[in-house]
Order: sequence, then C-alpha cells, then structure tokens
Amino acid sequence: MSNNCENVEKELFLDKIERLSLQIEKLSSDISQMKHKLDKSNKINRSFGLKSLQNSTPLTFSKDIFGIGSPTKRYLLSVRAITEEWKGRKNDFLISIRQQDKETHRDLKSLGVRIPIEDIKNLTILSREILSLLYVSCELKGVEINDILREVLTDINEKGSEIVKEIKNNLIFK
Repeated sequence: MSNNCENVEKELFLDKIERLSLQIEKLSSDISQMKHKLDKSNKINRSFGLKSLQNSTPLTFSKDIFGIGSPTKRYLLSVRAITEEWKGRKNDFLISIRQQDKETHRDLKSLGVRIPIEDIKNLTILSREILSLLYVSCELKGVEINDILREVLTDINEKGSEIVKEIKNNLIFK
C-alpha cells in the first residue's frame, strides 16, 4: 500500500511541476515579448532626435546651456547648424535639448526644434522670449539688465563677422 501511495504522490508532484514549468515558460515568453516591444519603441522614439543631432554641426559661437540634472543624467540645450534636407528645407538652426549620461557624456535622447536661418520673425520671437527670461531673472536678483544687454550686444557686434563666416562655412547656400 505504501508503494502505491508513493506512486500517486510522485504522479501528483510531477503533474504540479509540469504545470508550474508551463506557467513559467508562458511568463518568460510574455516578458520577452514585452521587452522586445519596449526596446523597439525606445529605439524608434530615440532614433529621430539622435539622428538629427548627428547630422548637425556644433557652432563655436554658441555655448551649451546646462539645465538641472539628475544623479545619473545631465540635460543641456544647444544651438547647432543642420544642412540635412527635411520637408523640403535645409540650412536650419537646430535648437536641441539633449539628455546625456553624466559619467560618459554620451547622448541618450535628444529633442530638437528646427528654425530656418531666414525666418527672422521666429528668431525674433525666440530672442524676445529668452531676453524676457533674463529680465525676470535680473529683476528677481536685483541685478541691472542694461549692463548685461550692453555687454551681450557688444560681444555679438565684435564677433559678428566670425559668426556669419562660420554659418556660411557650415551650411550650404545656393
């Protein structure tokens, strides 16, 4: 009787293990599919901004602006030149926000806004918005903005021909 009872227990045990292994297999498959979808989604989402960034050229007169980062990442805004044709346009300024690994400085993600060089209206609006931020910051800190603006304009006037020459060298004009 004990031999018969042991056989029944072994069969029940093997049956439970078989069902459990099938469930583990199904879960592993589901997790693998989810990971594949997530990787594919991340690759698609990241490729456009990083590709535009790779097709652009940094401008020496434009400095990167660092934002508030995290323990593992840093964020920076940069103005670059891009000649890649997109939607029938080329020769644009690319204003990009990049997420980088803090240790390696490798770009992880990028988001960019393209503004044509000839689009004086949008560039004027952008300049006004940035100067408004500077004005607010100066007012909050109690700093005189006129001296800062005078210094910025003097710097631009002194380096103006170099800036235009760099743009002409980096972009393709007909």
